[in-house]
Amino acid sequence: MIKVDLHVHSCFSDGSETPEFLVEYSRKVGLDLIAITDHDTSEGAIRVRGKALLGQEVTTEHGHVVIICNFPPDPPRRLYDLLDYADQNSCVLFPSHPFDVTRAGIGKVIFQIIDRIKFVEIYNSKAPPSSNGKAKNLAVSKGLIGLANSDAHVKEALGSAYNLVDSEARPEDVLEALLKGKVEPVPVGLSAKAKLSIVKWYFVRKLRLAENPCRTLCEM
Repeated sequence: MIKVDLHVHSCFSDGSETPEFLVEYSRKVGLDLIAITDHDTSEGAIRVRGKALLGQEVTTEHGHVVIICNFPPDPPRRLYDLLDYADQNSCVLFPSHPFDVTRAGIGKVIFQIIDRIKFVEIYNSKAPPSSNGKAKNLAVSKGLIGLANSDAHVKEALGSAYNLVDSEARPEDVLEALLKGKVEPVPVGLSAKAKLSIVKWYFVRKLRLAENPCRTLCEM
């Protein structure tokens, strides 16, 4: 069994670090593989192709949904089109922090697509316990595969949640194992240092974007 975090952000969206750094640092904290899932772009994932899982956190009209494929995805942003895209390309898809509506969870819409999804994020390190609990209860009642992820935007959050996957650590093998349901979520929780880093990064990011609104965080 290997440790895999399926929800990590780099500086190509709103994270603080480069994809290359995240891949290396994740190994230092005991993870075997991570997925780079920046908001609505695969640009960061492409940079670590072969060393990480390739994904996006897609901003649909109803909220955030993560998709992970064996190629850099270029998915549609309408929810039902995204579901079709995942099916057609054998991608892993899951609503991220679905009941954390303050952070663009899809909320009750998940019940409308319950027959179209296989996975759901039941533990997100940044989500409140109440919303994680609702997601876990949903997974149990509907027979969905639960996933636990850090949703890391700072390096200190890596390791705060992961999944045990019955696979070798090659991205293509992990994706295949996930699709077969060979996964077990492991919630851990954010350390005090990670929580402080998240708060600090929130303000640093806001300041950088205000000073350089036309540049990506990787360029700052």
